[in-house]
Amino acid sequence: MTARRTAARDRWVTLGVFMALAAAWQALSLVFTAEAQPGEPMVPGWQVLFSRTLLSMSDYFQGGFGIRPISEGGVRSYPAAVLSLLGNSADTLLRLAVGWLAGALAGTLLGLAVSWSAWSRRLVELPAQFLRTLPLLAMVPLFQLWFGSYFIGKVAFVAYGVGVLFFAGVVNAVGNVPQIHIDNARTLGAGQWRLYGSVVLPAILPELRATMLLSLGAAWAAVLGAEYLGAQSGLGYIIVFAQQFAFLDRMFLVALLIVVYTSLSFWAFDRLSAWATRWAPAAG
Repeated sequence: MTARRTAARDRWVTLGVFMALAAAWQALSLVFTAEAQPGEPMVPGWQVLFSRTLLSMSDYFQGGFGIRPISEGGVRSYPAAVLSLLGNSADTLLRLAVGWLAGALAGTLLGLAVSWSAWSRRLVELPAQFLRTLPLLAMVPLFQLWFGSYFIGKVAFVAYGVGVLFFAGVVNAVGNVPQIHIDNARTLGAGQWRLYGSVVLPAILPELRATMLLSLGAAWAAVLGAEYLGAQSGLGYIIVFAQQFAFLDRMFLVALLIVVYTSLSFWAFDRLSAWATRWAPAAG
């Protein structure tokens, strides 16, 4: 009962903090009335964000469901605005998911190759360590030149950002596997494939929880960075056009949406990884 009360109290405290931040933002919007350009407040209040700003999302709607887009003579409407946000969010989330999965798989395989054999370590370790030192956002223009604005380029960039983190995490996790577990498996006759499948991979999974969450944050930064420099859809695409015309309220609305998505994705990953490693003893 005490644990339930503590959890309930923590939820109420968290809710109170969010409400206080929202109230502070609204108060700031009333006090600081400067405008980036006529009619565009530097600090848009909630009444602006969920009325005029939300309606302006219709500008990025590309048509469908019997609703004409602005580019074809349509008018702004809330259905078009909601569909625009859903469609662009879906494009961003698809790039994020595919890139994260590809990067996680590639980084894991490369990390395991470091400990697989002496030859695989010589082939993999130095190039992978070199790639890991390259700054992520500085690589955006290079990927844009290589792949243009195609889907594969954005996915590859996200995979690169995630892969280098998974590589480092897997190498570290494998190095922390107790040697006695490996020795016992070999004594019982386990070959290399059986050793990694039944001992190494299960042993490193709990330690990779932190790597998964860290890589998820990197994946969000990567996908938005890739969309920012070249995309015809997505949340980064909306931010680019909003920045060009100093539409700070649109940028802030999209930023809020990204905060919601990232929070939900972190929560889902944390719950999923906790369930997958429920058999592992709790730390401390």
